[in-house]
Amino acid sequence: MTQVTRLISPGPIADAFTRSSAFIAGIIGPVGSGKTMAMLSKGLRNGALQGGRRDKNGVIRRKARFGVIRESYPNLEANTLKSWFNIVPEHYGKFGWKAPYVHTFQQILGTDNGRLDGRPTDVLDMEVEFRAIGDKSVEEVTRGWEVNCVGVDEADLQPADLISFLSGRVGRFSNLDASQVREPQILLSLNMPYMDNWAYKMLVERELGDLDPERDPELAAALEGRPLMEAFIQPGGRDPAAENLHNLRGGRGYYAIQVAVNKHKPGYVDRMVDNKPVPMQHGQPVNPGFSFTDHVRDDLEYDPRRTLTIGVDQGLFAAAAFTQRTAMGQLRTLAEAVMMKEDGKTLRKIGPTAFGKMVRAVLDQHFPDVDETSVRVVADPAAFASDEREDSELDWILPFQKALGIKVRRAKTNSAAIRNAAIHKAQDERGGYAIHRRCKHLIRAHLGGYHYRKSDTGEGETKGHLEIADTIYTHVADAEQYAALEGEGVVSDIRGKQRRRAPVKVDGSYNELGGY
Repeated sequence: MTQVTRLISPGPIADAFTRSSAFIAGIIGPVGSGKTMAMLSKGLRNGALQGGRRDKNGVIRRKARFGVIRESYPNLEANTLKSWFNIVPEHYGKFGWKAPYVHTFQQILGTDNGRLDGRPTDVLDMEVEFRAIGDKSVEEVTRGWEVNCVGVDEADLQPADLISFLSGRVGRFSNLDASQVREPQILLSLNMPYMDNWAYKMLVERELGDLDPERDPELAAALEGRPLMEAFIQPGGRDPAAENLHNLRGGRGYYAIQVAVNKHKPGYVDRMVDNKPVPMQHGQPVNPGFSFTDHVRDDLEYDPRRTLTIGVDQGLFAAAAFTQRTAMGQLRTLAEAVMMKEDGKTLRKIGPTAFGKMVRAVLDQHFPDVDETSVRVVADPAAFASDEREDSELDWILPFQKALGIKVRRAKTNSAAIRNAAIHKAQDERGGYAIHRRCKHLIRAHLGGYHYRKSDTGEGETKGHLEIADTIYTHVADAEQYAALEGEGVVSDIRGKQRRRAPVKVDGSYNELGGY
């Protein structure tokens, strides 16, 4: 039985993007404008454009592979895949929930009578592969990829060199022969990027270096008459011509609420609502999903039935964060240990023994009845791989551990991408994150004290992650991240790996055939 999904077009700009034959085609729009759906639909359309061959029954058989890439598997699952399943449902064909996620299915492009119940005369065998960059380099993620077309969701958040590597990966797939490949493309969907972002320079300012088909006959011949790049900028959400309002709850009211809530963030309204470019402001927060109203609470209590995890960032400005995971895996930050000077603006240097005693004091003050066998202390893994380090950082761990009186273990990873993703995932989920009001320093970190360096924000990094400024808030934020990595499946979920599950054994006298 053939399943039909009918989609209502977001609007004329999205339609023009869908019809574009450019090698690089980008769609830029406000939040909720349908740009991700347009990009995914265009990838499916590209598959239908591939050449085919008639089989012995006279049916044209086409084969295509569409690749989709984002910065992390949690964001793929929470956003991109939700949009994709509105186009091709998960149960249609076969979908594999093992990273990289692959969806294979057939699409009937034509029948002998033009009706759904007619005999198929044109069939597409489609494979869509979803990959995430995670903590790998762009080269590692794209190596060996052979696709007809690739879509980059939230492209401005990805590294600039991703486009370079993808340019050699599209147009390489055909189980028929290379002559059947049609219109290899790189598709980009994104909100309006900051002016110093690579995506703004490429799509809005049309900076492609010396790549000009009009002055390069060889490039023009390779493009076969297609444009090298086209950008499609949708109207803002408050514009009379705003797109996709018919698919938004409340129509234009969807944007009115965002404007009202974000009056204190004019840059957000300009980019995310009005689709206008703005200069990059200094100190963009690393954790934009943090909300004081939603996440800061007075009623958080220690649960003696759950492990208390203390994350530690060692060094001269050491800091610690005390966290727990609920039975549902939600992250709760209950206390912090930070040595501030009296001015409240600078950190005080502290040695390992003194800091060990300080963490012990916080433990005794806020968790007086804790069973130390249920306390887990984790620190930066780099501190343990220091036998050959000139600074002998291992000497910090040993006296700190002695003063604390609890064994200190390596955190699961030092990857900034994985650590940040653990916090982002918790803060993005409803009820996934909460912090006690007494953690004043860490709250300030989440409100913007923990931010990216301005000079590096516009430059794509090989691993897709921006450099974070070293401030008085960096250390406690790092400490919380090390603690947040603890918990069942946290790291494997971020990396898109399946969780390991122990086999279930039933010890009983019941016999399925004979009873007890």
